[in-house]
Formats: sequence, structure tokens, C-alpha cells
Amino acid sequence: MEKTIQVIEKPEWVSWEDIKCCLIDAHEVNRGKGINMAHYQWPVEQIKSSIGDNGVVLVALDGRKVVGTATIMEKEGHSWFARGKYAYLGFAGVLPEYSGMGIYKQLTQRREEIAQKRGYTTIQFDTHSRNRKVQCIAIKNGYQKVSFFRAQSGDHFNVILVKWLKGNPYSSAFCRYRYIRSWIKANLINLIRK
Repeated sequence: MEKTIQVIEKPEWVSWEDIKCCLIDAHEVNRGKGINMAHYQWPVEQIKSSIGDNGVVLVALDGRKVVGTATIMEKEGHSWFARGKYAYLGFAGVLPEYSGMGIYKQLTQRREEIAQKRGYTTIQFDTHSRNRKVQCIAIKNGYQKVSFFRAQSGDHFNVILVKWLKGNPYSSAFCRYRYIRSWIKANLINLIRK
């Protein structure tokens, strides 16, 4: 029997604890590969605060069970690839037993629709540098790697991916150059600190 999954904005009856538990369970496979993301260990209040009042929390529901979640938040950028207000995609995951059903894609499409309706021209997110699956999905959907940096936790590197909703103002070669440059810089700094 095929499951019917509904992707909607978080209703009141879905608790923040449900969201956090979904994120923790969704990233179990990654943790098994040594891909740890610190913010899933944050207290619920810190997650809510990080999303802010302008943020939107989406949930994928199988009946009343939260099987996936994703957020979109407003952030302010001061880098070459994001100046001014932009849409930031965060806190995303789908339970392993629901993987391969297109739920992550649905969540991402809904976030992009929200970003367009709100007038953002840039969408960005970052992920663990070893999270190749998410990077490949993003690149197939028009995102480009633009920066590489050491995560605040200091135990891994992250990749920033950006999608320009009104066309990329930079050439692919320039984006690749800036990404490689940031990769070299982050690794050199890492070597110096050792």
C-alpha cells in the first residue's frame, strides 16, 4: 500500500519536541557515518529561537506522524554570494524509513515557493562537507557550491550552497573558483592550527 504524505506548515498540534525527535532520527544514518550536526542536539527553545518569527517550519506527515521537516528563515548576508536579506534553508531531515519517497524534494520545493512569494532572490544553506547526498540533490536542483568553512563546533567543515532565483549573476567558473579558494584557505588554516 502506497503511503500518502502531506507536506504542510507546522500545525499547532505538532509539538516542537516532535520536530526535534524527527531531526534526531532523520540524521541517525549520518551520525553512523561520522557526519554529526550540532544543532540537532540543541534544546527545543534554541531551535525555535534560531528559526525566529519570520521563519516557516514545514512538516511532512504520514497521518499524524511527523516523518520529515524543514525550515526556511530570513537572514542578512554580507558575502559576495549573498548581500542583504536572503532565504536560509535549515533544520531539514526525513526519517530513514521514508527515504527515497521524494519527501526531501517536496520540502525543498515548498521552501523555494515560500522564498519566491516573499521576494527573496537568493536561497542558501550549508551542510556537512561529507554529506554528499544532500550536495548532489542540491546541485541537480540548481544550487552551486560557493564556500567551504570550518563549522563553529570546530570538528568538521561545511559547504555553503546557493541558488539564485532570478538567475546566477556570476559565471559557474567564478563560483567554482571562489569555492576552491575558500576550500584551500580553510584547509591551510586548519593545518596551521594543528
